[in-house]
Amino acid sequence: MRRSSPARFVVPRKRAWIETTVSAMMALAFASSSAGAADNPHKTFTPDAVINPTAYYPEGPQLIDEGLLVAEMARDRVVLIANSGERKTVWQEQGCGATSVKRIPSGGYWVLCHLGAYVAKLSPTFQTLQRFTQTTSGRKITWPNDGSVDSTGNIYLSSSGLFSLQAPAEGRVVFIDVASGVASDIASGIRYSNGVLLQEKAKRLLVSEHLNRRILAFPLLEKGKLGPSTVFFDFRSAPPVPDPYDQSGPDGIEAFDDGDILVPDYGNGRILLTSPNGRFLTQIPVKYRFVTDLAISRDQRTIFVTMTRDNSSQELDGIVQAFKVTSAKE
Repeated sequence: MRRSSPARFVVPRKRAWIETTVSAMMALAFASSSAGAADNPHKTFTPDAVINPTAYYPEGPQLIDEGLLVAEMARDRVVLIANSGERKTVWQEQGCGATSVKRIPSGGYWVLCHLGAYVAKLSPTFQTLQRFTQTTSGRKITWPNDGSVDSTGNIYLSSSGLFSLQAPAEGRVVFIDVASGVASDIASGIRYSNGVLLQEKAKRLLVSEHLNRRILAFPLLEKGKLGPSTVFFDFRSAPPVPDPYDQSGPDGIEAFDDGDILVPDYGNGRILLTSPNGRFLTQIPVKYRFVTDLAISRDQRTIFVTMTRDNSSQELDGIVQAFKVTSAKE
């Protein structure tokens, strides 16, 4: 389905930008700086198969038994990349602008509709059961972006605000209780809240504050309640990149079982790896600058990366690519 109007994509998630540097040249530059980026980088990442060469602003991937689910904002849909390699649309809703899909452990899914300004709760067969448009405060869930689900299926999600360097810090974190169906604001004043990662064992919530180029850590005091944030990682402590994107910043966040953190640097064509306490370890160059999110396989040996070629293009075409992960212990 073609988007009905180019104007539909102008204000929301990412500002239009014309690439001035060839991606391959960026990759070479990053590779040379990555080699000595950390004293002892204990994981290496090797580009592997492109498992979907025709994705349309892919983002928010979720691994399930049947394969990999990927949200495609530019097509208002969720696509399943099956273990067999077959690709099919499993859910689509006009005007949604999906940016994240998350599995509910007891069955069903959450889908974040970034352009439609709502969160959809789906059945295990991808039927829409409920839509959430505002919180108990009466505020609308504007630009829902990324989310993370706890062991019982409650979702912590970012409500980003406007993607503009001139916009006020209106980003929030919203909590939706899966049992009661109540949505509440639990953090605010964030300069474009983006990626979200709940770490229940560590009792913290990591949130990308995209336009301030840093990741915040909120202590998890109890279900749906956060304490004051601290800075987990500042992207200014990472190696510089050639021709940086002026609205670059951390996007989706994922963690390995050993605690290491991966986070895409949207606009700068790389993914950063940090230690569990926020120490920079290394960077991973990717094909396209506008890298949004990733998923880590259960065996920890593969990551699946979502990225878009050009965030000002008509089609917002992108890819989903696998990278092999090798540990220094192997």
